[in-house]
Amino acid sequence: MKRIISMAVAFSMILVLWSSIPIASETTYTSDTNELNCYMLQNSVTVDGAIGSREWADAESMRWWYEPETDHRDAYIYVSAKWDGSNYLYIMVDLCPDNSTEDEDYCGWYLDEDHNGKFGYGTALYEHYGTVYGDGVTTLWSFHAPPVTGAEDYDDLPFAMGYGKTDKVAWNHRIIEFKIALSFINQTSTMGLLILGYGTLSPTYFSTEGANSTNYDDNETCLNWTDLKLRDYTKPVQYYSAEMASEIMTVVMFIFLIALLMSILFYIKTR
Repeated sequence: MKRIISMAVAFSMILVLWSSIPIASETTYTSDTNELNCYMLQNSVTVDGAIGSREWADAESMRWWYEPETDHRDAYIYVSAKWDGSNYLYIMVDLCPDNSTEDEDYCGWYLDEDHNGKFGYGTALYEHYGTVYGDGVTTLWSFHAPPVTGAEDYDDLPFAMGYGKTDKVAWNHRIIEFKIALSFINQTSTMGLLILGYGTLSPTYFSTEGANSTNYDDNETCLNWTDLKLRDYTKPVQYYSAEMASEIMTVVMFIFLIALLMSILFYIKTR
């Protein structure tokens, strides 16, 4: 009888301890916020529209969900950013929904450099906008601001639109990388950032008012507007993820429970 009671007590203790182990929760690569920290880079970037294994691991990113009206895939779009503190700002767009390639596709960045909450034609001051097309053509626009005026084509701009796979989804899709010379823009510590384009990343996507809206100068109509905050330090090191911590705890608790059970059984046997 004592043996049965002891075994029941041991089993109950195991259940209680096992139930206390935290369940592994999903840890996303990004944060769905209206703020994107742009940390100092640690890993170099090759602007080729392809992502190396560690190329963007030192950058923070944000994401938003997109369901195209076309035959493209429903998936997240990820945007990452980092800078070198003096010469260049780097932006990467992991455009997971766009699983096709067309020359007329384009992707662009828009910087609200004076952070006045407005962008576009006519009302914006000190703003710049750069694009890359599927056929490789690159452009840079300036709105009423030095150092670049008007709209000009720069065939040698280090912007790239590629097509391939990343660790986010299993299918090939568009990947865009921008290397923006700080001499081209009026850099401030906090700037508004808008990612926009044509094709799967269409104007009807980035504004709640549709492609023919006349209210693009107000960022409140934009679905993917964020504050880009330039930091003078590198990305804080995360030594292990929530999943890894949970897995380690599970292994530790399992070993502990086995040891406890063996101790109880040894005790019962020697009584």
